[in-house]
Amino acid sequence: MRNFLIAFVLSEIYYLSGFSNFWFTIVLLYSVYWFINFLKLKNEALAKKTFFFAWPLVLLFGVFLFFPSVFVWSTVLEQIYLIGGFIIFYFLIRFYKKSCIYIDFFRFFSPLIILPFSFLFFRSNLFSDFFLKQLLLFISLFFLFESYRQIFVNKKTNILITLVPVTILLEFAWILNFLPVNFLSIGAVWLIIFVLVNELWILNAENQFSLRYYLPEMIFALVLMVLILVSSSWRIV
Repeated sequence: MRNFLIAFVLSEIYYLSGFSNFWFTIVLLYSVYWFINFLKLKNEALAKKTFFFAWPLVLLFGVFLFFPSVFVWSTVLEQIYLIGGFIIFYFLIRFYKKSCIYIDFFRFFSPLIILPFSFLFFRSNLFSDFFLKQLLLFISLFFLFESYRQIFVNKKTNILITLVPVTILLEFAWILNFLPVNFLSIGAVWLIIFVLVNELWILNAENQFSLRYYLPEMIFALVLMVLILVSSSWRIV
C-alpha cells in the first residue's frame, strides 16, 4: 500500500507539473520498483525473473500516465482520470499477480496494453521525435516478447530470437504510417498484426504451433484488415 500511495503522489506531481518529462521518468522508474516488489513470487526459479513479469505492467502504467498529455483536458478531468485509473490499477495488479504465471493470460492482456500504445503512436506526427518514438516502440516490444522467452520458454534459446517479432512489427509500423488513411485505421490494422504475431509467439513458446489451426486465424485477420482499409477514408493527393 505504501508503494501504491507513493506512486500516486509522484503521479500527481507529474500531472501538476504540466506533464514534465523529468517527473514522468521518475514515476516510471518508481513503478518498476513498485511492481517488482509487489510481484515477488514464492517460486524461486520464477522469482529471479520478476522484472520480466513486471514489464507488461510498467508498459501499461506508462501509457496510462502519458495518455492525457496529448489532449487538452481540464484539471478536474485529469484528476478524475488519475484517481479512477489508480483505483483500477489497485485491483488490476492483484488480478495480474494471480494470472501472469499462465501464458494464455497474455493472449488478451498484451493486446490490451498495446491498444492505447498503438493509438498514441499512430496519432502522433510521423516525423516529430521520429527516432525517440521508434526507440520507445522497440524497447516496449522487445521487453514484452523477451518476457515470454524468459518466463515461458523452457528450452535454451538466444536473446536474438526476440528480435524477430520486434523487427516484423517495427517494419509494419513504418510501412503503415505512409498509407493515406486516418490513424485509427492504421492503428487498428497494426494491432491486428500484433495479435497475430503475439499468438504465433505464444504458440511457439508452448510448442503447440500448427499451421492447420493458425492459418484460419491469419485468413480471418487478413479479411478484417481489408475491410478496415476499404471502409476507411483515403486521402489521395
